[in-house]
Amino acid sequence: MELTQAYQQIEERLDKIDFSALCRGFHRFPFALYNDTQACINGEIIEKPANFLGNTSIRHNGEHTAIWHLSEGTPDFDVLTSKVVHEMLHAYQNDSGEARWADERAALVKYRYEEANFAARLEEAACMKQCLSGENQESFERLLALRKARMERFPFVYDYEAKIEQIEGTAHFVEHEALAQLDAEKAEQGWEWMMEMLQDPAQYFPVRSVTYLSGAAFIACLRKYTELDTDSFTDTPFAVAALAQADPCAIPERDERAAAALSAWQKQKQEIVTKTIEKGEIVLEGRNRLVGWNVYDGTWDGKYAVLTVFLGYIEGTELPKTDEELFAQMKVIQGNFVAELDEELYLSRVWRQ
Repeated sequence: MELTQAYQQIEERLDKIDFSALCRGFHRFPFALYNDTQACINGEIIEKPANFLGNTSIRHNGEHTAIWHLSEGTPDFDVLTSKVVHEMLHAYQNDSGEARWADERAALVKYRYEEANFAARLEEAACMKQCLSGENQESFERLLALRKARMERFPFVYDYEAKIEQIEGTAHFVEHEALAQLDAEKAEQGWEWMMEMLQDPAQYFPVRSVTYLSGAAFIACLRKYTELDTDSFTDTPFAVAALAQADPCAIPERDERAAAALSAWQKQKQEIVTKTIEKGEIVLEGRNRLVGWNVYDGTWDGKYAVLTVFLGYIEGTELPKTDEELFAQMKVIQGNFVAELDEELYLSRVWRQ
């Protein structure tokens, strides 16, 4: 669809949204739509800036700006507007000094896919569905107890998930609340879809994307059953603050559905490693530092990382002191890869899948 027409459609819908009702202090931010060659911002067409990549919030002309890549075809503009609001929430987080970001570099080599963690998460999903379907204080208390147990047993894992929930879960919640202001029926369908996804074990592997949904659902539960302030910018993720008075419970050690989904996913990753190395197309050798990859789908088995879409690296081993220096030095290769990698994120060899 033509960029300026789409931009106007979103502008009209943004004018109908009460941003302050979505999150305390939240307000509109600039936004841009773009395709492969052009961008529309402030209703005007410009050449696509080089830093317009993905759907996110960036600094553009000195302002935090939500950007969205417009695909071909005619979108549902209510839904698209809610997604632009999602990215505006990220702009608001950046503008407000949000500091509860997950450490993706540490997570690549430290996050462990423990079966018991996912068995508990599936029970938590069932609890959240019960909590949001009606008044169910018992399910809410069980939800908190399960989360407290996971936080104590899997501290790094829970901290990573809690920070993803903080940043992306909050944005996902705001997205659905914005859609509810535009079309309540579509928002209700969105919540139903979200709860279905949370019940599906296959959605948890890899873990990042489903954690957006669990974060949004947990916020909805906290707003319904507690007075916890989920809008403030503190040092503690809401998924941790909510457990201050909770007592842990025994968590399920095994869920057959989670075990089967985890096993199938790990088998798939191992097959990718084996086939890629056998194929033998080496694209990089030598001691280089991995600094960028698609965080939605990166995994590491203790020796080999499976990375998709792109791989960013710097030559040598010393990290630049600033992000600006890092991006200036980073070299990027596009594609899907298997990389021989150590715990310090030093690459030895990289094969193209």
